[in-house]
Amino acid sequence: MELGYKYFINQQIFKKIIIINIIIFLLPLVSNTFLFLLDFNQISIVKYFDLHPEFNQVLMSPWTIVTYSFFHLDFFHIFWNMLILYMVSDYFLSFLNNKQFLEIYFYGAIAGGLLFIFSYNIFPAFKDSFNPLIGSSAAVYSLLIFVCAYFPNTSINLIFFNTKLKYIGFFYVLMSLIQIPFSNSGGNIAHLGGAFYGLYYANNFNSSTSSFDSFTNYLKRFSIKSNNNKNDQKLIDNILDKISKSGYESLTKNEKEVLFKKSDKN
Repeated sequence: MELGYKYFINQQIFKKIIIINIIIFLLPLVSNTFLFLLDFNQISIVKYFDLHPEFNQVLMSPWTIVTYSFFHLDFFHIFWNMLILYMVSDYFLSFLNNKQFLEIYFYGAIAGGLLFIFSYNIFPAFKDSFNPLIGSSAAVYSLLIFVCAYFPNTSINLIFFNTKLKYIGFFYVLMSLIQIPFSNSGGNIAHLGGAFYGLYYANNFNSSTSSFDSFTNYLKRFSIKSNNNKNDQKLIDNILDKISKSGYESLTKNEKEVLFKKSDKN
């Protein structure tokens, strides 16, 4: 147990989220297996944590606006969510910190849950429909759309061709929108809620035209005042010069990590 705890503590924040999701996914399955073998009635743990669209249910169980995002229907449900989370986090944590990661993740889940609740109580198509919501998709979409909106022109390789992140984000939002009438209406609505929050956060983060200039100036001051190692100072200066000439997206993963570590210490 101690070894497992140390392993968990030493992981990056997004890996901790993935581990927690996997554990919560497995717990009901394992408990139901033992209950079956002992000839007891299987207990649905999920019903205490999923999100219902009825306002009175939410008021009685307010924690479900967050807890729903840690439960999944089946293996492929959690697999795809965790895969996207893993891939997106590489871009995210190369520049922003753990606090911002958690803000986007959890507020994205809440935004998705709220849009799900309001949609089921406003639109006639959902009259007398009370299917609960589970899954981390809204939180994951929030991170995905933030990255796509914040680094819109960054190109990624999709095996057969390259495409820009903004087109990936547009594709995911469009697919969630057009699938609402056909399947998993509540889930797709929650996707859009998470996506809207990710877009909002990206736009709000960029609201000041000099936000990135302030960040680079901050690093320059740090390297002059606190770093006595000339090699480190030269490295920072070279990275900042590269940003000024070619933009942040031109940096390598190692260069982004250097910037993040220098800013995170302060």
